[in-house]
Amino acid sequence: MNKIGTAVTALLLTIAVTDSALTQQVSLGVRGGFNGTKVTYEGGIEELNTNWESNFHVGGLARLDLHDLFAVQLEALYTRKGSGSVWRMDPAEGKVTLTYLEIPVLAVLKVPTGSGARLTPHLFAGPTVAFELDCHLNGSWFGSPIDADCDDPDVDVQRKTTDIGLLFGGGLAIAAGPGAILLDAMYDLGLRNLNDSSDDPNLTVKNNTFMVSAGYSIVVGGW
Repeated sequence: MNKIGTAVTALLLTIAVTDSALTQQVSLGVRGGFNGTKVTYEGGIEELNTNWESNFHVGGLARLDLHDLFAVQLEALYTRKGSGSVWRMDPAEGKVTLTYLEIPVLAVLKVPTGSGARLTPHLFAGPTVAFELDCHLNGSWFGSPIDADCDDPDVDVQRKTTDIGLLFGGGLAIAAGPGAILLDAMYDLGLRNLNDSSDDPNLTVKNNTFMVSAGYSIVVGGW
């Protein structure tokens, strides 16, 4: 009987500790910041170099904290990507700017720092899908200026307008007022080949984006 009583007591204590960690709450927030972006071109007919370009992102987030150490975060970002490009075989240079509505779904692991700590480090990773809102080219071709939409008949950039990628990174949540300041660094790795040209089917075109972001979130509910 004593063994049974001890086992039951241990089980109840375990449930109590686990239940205390299940702090389910919903937070809403905003974020924005710097994008370092580059589009890579590999395996095509023409050899193409690309440069990193400075762009930006801005948007909102919703986080569901399922545990003291774990959360799921959904974001909606207006984000600009693209790169400067130089064709080696032709006398041309230009810049492509891609604007997306991007939806990351992230698993967030919070690093424990002790009760009452103002700083909470976190790591996150998850899939992302991006829907093109705009594509624009500007530069020069054989000395003539180019400033056109990618769908302009004179340009006709054949591409897929939905991108799929993997976003991962880490940062800090700093308790401030009723919420927390968010400081994050992340990498958005494009996984889908955006080339949709039958004239150059071996060309692989992918987005690569390094992001530095600041934001603020506040708890709006829980149970």
